[in-house]
Amino acid sequence: MSMKFPSTLALFVIGASAIGFAGCAQQKDAVSLRNEAQLLTNKAEFSRAEELLRTQLAHDEKGYGTDSIEVTPNLDLLGDLYLREGRLGEAETMYKRSVAIKEKNLKPYMMDLSTSLNGLGRTLTARGHMIQAQPVLEQAIQLREENDTTNGVAIADSENSLASFYVGSGHYAEAESLYKQSIAHYEKSIGKGSMEAANVRNNLASLYYVQQKYDLAQPMFEWVLSIYERNLGDSHPDVASVLNNLAELHRHKKEYGVAESQYKQAIQIFEKRPGADTNPSLACILNNQALLYAAQNRNLDAEPLARRAVAIYERSAGASPVAVANALRTHATILSACGRAEEAKQVQEKASRLISASR
Repeated sequence: MSMKFPSTLALFVIGASAIGFAGCAQQKDAVSLRNEAQLLTNKAEFSRAEELLRTQLAHDEKGYGTDSIEVTPNLDLLGDLYLREGRLGEAETMYKRSVAIKEKNLKPYMMDLSTSLNGLGRTLTARGHMIQAQPVLEQAIQLREENDTTNGVAIADSENSLASFYVGSGHYAEAESLYKQSIAHYEKSIGKGSMEAANVRNNLASLYYVQQKYDLAQPMFEWVLSIYERNLGDSHPDVASVLNNLAELHRHKKEYGVAESQYKQAIQIFEKRPGADTNPSLACILNNQALLYAAQNRNLDAEPLARRAVAIYERSAGASPVAVANALRTHATILSACGRAEEAKQVQEKASRLISASR
């Protein structure tokens, strides 16, 4: 999201909010529109946010030119939005275009460039492109350390991003150190109860979970959940993500009743939102709940959940081939346990073909 089945994290890692953007300060209407779009993104109202940002991008491209610095705030916010939605290819395109424009105007926009680089690095990490991600993230944090104007907030954002890269690369000690530095920067700058600090604590708790340090992970997840519910309400997707994280922890501790309740709460949140049938986050939780039932030999309960998870992943534009293949393998294992050997074989072969095609 161990958190791996068989090789991908089943927990949700959460990035910090965008830091803000230089340029276009003279256009109050544009700034207000972007602020509204960012609020909508934070509320997971992605379609409305995208419509606003696309409209403003077209307006600025017409007024200033497609390669002007004035268009980059729109590109960065669209990149943030697509990354949140799991539309990783589109996020990468937005950030790369923004980076290219800002590099032409490097000196005046050092911190602004670092925002685009950090977003691009996070996207490359999420896509599993680790060799490409590392230098991008390191460049972003270097620019921020040399040019910080945010009282440490931007540096904390980069530390969180680089730590998540290290988790994906299996360098857990480096990741833990950076997560702790990021939390310290956020708490010093904007307070212990801030959403930004909570996001990083979620990620640190996920790291502890990977290492089976459940006694460290559980209270941290519970603290994050309380912060999210207070700030976002109890029906926000980020609340569902932390519920999934807690459920995964309880599943691996064999506390099946607690885990089942938390999976169901998380699923209910996502099912009430538009686009549930193409949401890879919902598919992930359904797959996890199927694994929970399989662990209890409740394979007849598990099979429809696993089948639905596969169907959602296959419809989702943001799902990675590895995630789809892992869901197929879960389904194949459960079909086999149900005595449906021929179906299981076909599903397993489909998973193998998908992995081979993605290499």
